[in-house]
Amino acid sequence: MVNFVSFGEVLIDFISKDYVRGLKNATSFDKFLGGSPSNIAVNISKQGFKSAMISRIGKDPFGDFILEQLNNYNVDVQAILQDERFSTDIVYVLKSKSSPEFYPLRSASLNLDITDSYLDIVKKANIFHFSSWSLSSDNNLKNTLKLLKVAKKNNVLIGFDPNYREILWKTSLEIEDVLKLIMPYVDFIKPSLDDCIHIFKENKNEEEYINHFHELGVKNVILTLGEKGFIFSDGKKNTHFESYAKEVIDTTGAGDAFWSGLYIGTIIGLDVIKAARLGNAFSAEKLKYVGAICDIKNYKELLKEYL
Repeated sequence: MVNFVSFGEVLIDFISKDYVRGLKNATSFDKFLGGSPSNIAVNISKQGFKSAMISRIGKDPFGDFILEQLNNYNVDVQAILQDERFSTDIVYVLKSKSSPEFYPLRSASLNLDITDSYLDIVKKANIFHFSSWSLSSDNNLKNTLKLLKVAKKNNVLIGFDPNYREILWKTSLEIEDVLKLIMPYVDFIKPSLDDCIHIFKENKNEEEYINHFHELGVKNVILTLGEKGFIFSDGKKNTHFESYAKEVIDTTGAGDAFWSGLYIGTIIGLDVIKAARLGNAFSAEKLKYVGAICDIKNYKELLKEYL
């Protein structure tokens, strides 16, 4: 049994060494393990919980690097298929103190696949997590729906990261039509304001975005507001929380850190508000470092420091 299993992209992030105006002006990059679902799996494993990843990578040097890194972090990789027909995904990311510009080169993550053994992993998990990348081809959407049905039937908590960008979308359905299919399964969604603008293609106020997600069927909405913190909504009440961040070096992976703290809080039995506040603390710690993976303090220390 695992505490957490994610379905979606695991890839290589090449993050620019310097703060420059636009990726076109970046000249040198550092290599990092990346992909939102894998970042969360690593964060949770590093805190002493069992995590697993369902994904596909290329049988190439970058795929080898990913497996080596995940094994080093004690993430269960039995459901990561290394396939010579596809290339490992690469994403170029602009080092940034706000929402980073990125450019993806995708192959394996457009061709995610599942087997019956993968379904068994989900059945026995506490939490199942997926992102927009796992919806971004017709094949991926079909497989995600199959996993969601298994998770829901087995009372597994489901979280969805709506990190939709048009450049990633290869599905024949529009994003809002896909959301109508998946949102009734989802217990937690955590959009940023940028995500909302990209999904709905219009500027609305925060409450309108939150209400729209609830109307689509999701139980709990956490709308992140960058330096202004986040709003938590259970459909009955909206509560605003300030950011805990005091130092911002790089925003890459801050949202993934938030997810990690939220899920750990849920695993250890915190109520949803305290779990979200623990996510806020994880995010604040991550912002002090470059790259999505860093040495976040133990969650017990963060509970004492922030909660």
